[in-house]
Amino acid sequence: MKISDTLKSNILYLDSGSGIGGGQRSLLLLLNLLDKDRFTPFVGCLGDSPFAAEVEKTETRIVPLSLPVAHNKKDRVRRFTLGDLLEDFRQLRVIGQLHRTVKQHAIDLIHANSLSVALLGGIVARINRIPILMHKRYATSYGILDRLCERLLHRVILVSEATRWNFAPAAKQTLIYNGVDLDAFQASPKEIETLRTELFRDASDASLLAGVVTRITPEKGIHFLIRAMAELKGLFSITGTSIKLLIVGGPYFEKDVDYMEELKQEVANLGVEDSVIFTGFLSDTRVVTSLLDIILVPSIIPEACPRTIIEAMAVGKPVIATPLGGSKELVIPETGILVPSEDASAVADAIAILAADPERLIAMGRSARTRAVQLFNSEKNTALTEAVYTELLV
Repeated sequence: MKISDTLKSNILYLDSGSGIGGGQRSLLLLLNLLDKDRFTPFVGCLGDSPFAAEVEKTETRIVPLSLPVAHNKKDRVRRFTLGDLLEDFRQLRVIGQLHRTVKQHAIDLIHANSLSVALLGGIVARINRIPILMHKRYATSYGILDRLCERLLHRVILVSEATRWNFAPAAKQTLIYNGVDLDAFQASPKEIETLRTELFRDASDASLLAGVVTRITPEKGIHFLIRAMAELKGLFSITGTSIKLLIVGGPYFEKDVDYMEELKQEVANLGVEDSVIFTGFLSDTRVVTSLLDIILVPSIIPEACPRTIIEAMAVGKPVIATPLGGSKELVIPETGILVPSEDASAVADAIAILAADPERLIAMGRSARTRAVQLFNSEKNTALTEAVYTELLV
């Protein structure tokens, strides 16, 4: 039932915004491209969060809410612990805030960007008899929480086949891949060379550059890349080929800070200091992705639809990834190489194959760009999302 009395529909987006990961970046892109003549967006999030600061740049109104923060996951299989759930239940007071927000702004539809906020938003949507949908951005199982959430939702937007609920009606699930602005994501040669000069003392360094662009955390499997570099060191000393590994990103949680230190220690222990570069967090992933020759995604847990992969394909770069979650449907033989999880030797072999065959590397990049145009066009995928809104608001 539409509440607002204008031709435009008011949509409340929910995301705690305690960090800026792939899901938040996807939502920011959607807010930028949303048809403002048809929809008026409001974003409910933690008011003092980095995400809120980015939302302001989209000229979207922010509604400060006490939403559950992102969990400091310590187990690569169990995504929620009992302590996490108890902490979330303490946030039930946000239901009152959400209810008042829906009334105050005449919200017509709620769009939840994660499971925890979908559960809370689903209760409020039921009370106010308005539709709610969730962007399902995870490929692991939350068991009973998934089933409970599905009962509250009117629609689920899947970001890959790997995120599909096998227990939910197919009609309730709509596949829309994450999008990327294919034109804006291109970096100029000047921008690329500027970054190269900043990262390398010798601007003429002709090394092949492989890199991982992600949050620094154990489940990303970055330690296997360092071990792969140790294996490649001997091979390339014979062939004369030079390759460097860029580790781009920073930690969110305390365990991630510890992990970063462990990575640096492993680099020292394996004697690959000259081949591994920690850049820290770089806000403009567009430029660093364009600089790299090969993008690495060595995750050891299933990821729904890694933005690193679709952004790599958008700039025409081949990807070496593990066949977990959505990665195995994004990366095909024409655009990259899938390697077994937790296998440094397999990563090293894949890098060596592409390093030894520049023509294949270039051909993969071209195919990757073509596939990105077909599947990850942000304007097309925004239109598909808006079509879901329209269907639910009838």
